[in-house]
Amino acid sequence: MSRPDGSTGELVRIILASIAIGLLGFGLLLIILFQSLTFNGLGILIVLLSLVPMAFIFLVVLWFNRWKKRNPVWLVLPLLWGAVMAIVFTIVVQTLGFLGSTLVIGFDSSQSLFDLLYPVLGAPPIEEGAKGIYLAVFALAARRHFTGPLDGFIYGSLVGAGFAFTENLQYLTGSFDEGQFVGLAITFVLRGIVSPLSHSLFTAVAGVVIGFAAARWQWWAAILAWPLGWSVGTFLHALWNFMAGAVGGLGILGLLIIVGLALVYAVIWYSLAFVLRWLEVRKDRAMLDEYRQAGWLTPAEVDTFGTWRGRSQGKRWAAGYHGGADTFKKMVRTTINLANARQRINVHAGGEVEREREKKLLTDFATQRTQLMNSVNSAHSYQAHYPGAVSYTHLTLPTSDLV
Repeated sequence: MSRPDGSTGELVRIILASIAIGLLGFGLLLIILFQSLTFNGLGILIVLLSLVPMAFIFLVVLWFNRWKKRNPVWLVLPLLWGAVMAIVFTIVVQTLGFLGSTLVIGFDSSQSLFDLLYPVLGAPPIEEGAKGIYLAVFALAARRHFTGPLDGFIYGSLVGAGFAFTENLQYLTGSFDEGQFVGLAITFVLRGIVSPLSHSLFTAVAGVVIGFAAARWQWWAAILAWPLGWSVGTFLHALWNFMAGAVGGLGILGLLIIVGLALVYAVIWYSLAFVLRWLEVRKDRAMLDEYRQAGWLTPAEVDTFGTWRGRSQGKRWAAGYHGGADTFKKMVRTTINLANARQRINVHAGGEVEREREKKLLTDFATQRTQLMNSVNSAHSYQAHYPGAVSYTHLTLPTSDLV
């Protein structure tokens, strides 16, 4: 796999992430195979039903991922972490806690206390900790790919979607065991249709807080921010579990209350996504404008690569020339990486390594610009059709205090 910035550290991160994906993917495959064999093979239906909300969330996240298309490795890994490791971590901590309380107060008392308190006071902090630890570690190990709140939202939502998938296997299996297809259908409607975004929201909140800190301060800020995000996610999780238990005996009224709370959570999730993506586009344009002020980019290029409309117009224009579309796509990726590099340097992250990366990206952009110009019939034609065309003769690696 190619290295986006040519650095050894990035190659190591991608190799380790790929190995982790392989191991976690194998673990998930075992879970799916084991589940598929239950109920004389009918377990495959439960697997397919559990896949529905996870696939839905993944596709929606991809839609919000369009402005800055993240490496697929960084999208698959959080999904698998939530589906496998977060579940394992939760089970281990839950079991140790139960055994510890059993030794102190006895089995019967421990079981009663567990049934009473765990759904509200035990499960939320443990599960959000198991899911959120991935975000904190990732923000430290690969901060270049964790540049803001939208990154945290996307990664957190995927962790939550993976966790909900495996948890849904458990709940749907129990429902089928107790009520056959009727029980299965009811549970699927409640978890797969009414509240598919709950776990994603709980973990996304932690990701947003970590991303906010990572975008503005040093590496230690992500560590300090995680407990705050974890607390908010845990509260939302505990509120959901409490309401689900409190209104369980209210019939239709209880169902309406749960549906209402699920809709509130869904509105929060979608609102976060739209607002954070708008802020990311605005931030990237501001970073590109710093390069304009230093003479690396023209005002036309800031408009072209820093707005949805500019990208769309530039893509259509470049498609009219041989090789133009591919070169324009490379320029889009380069400007996104430049915006991220400039942001990291502004908050004193990455040190000299990031400054060298910025130099390379600026050189790459100048080369791509030349390639795009060469794809056009003549310089006159280029300037006549390129959105906001200007002369580029003075932009061949000028001296700038940005590098």
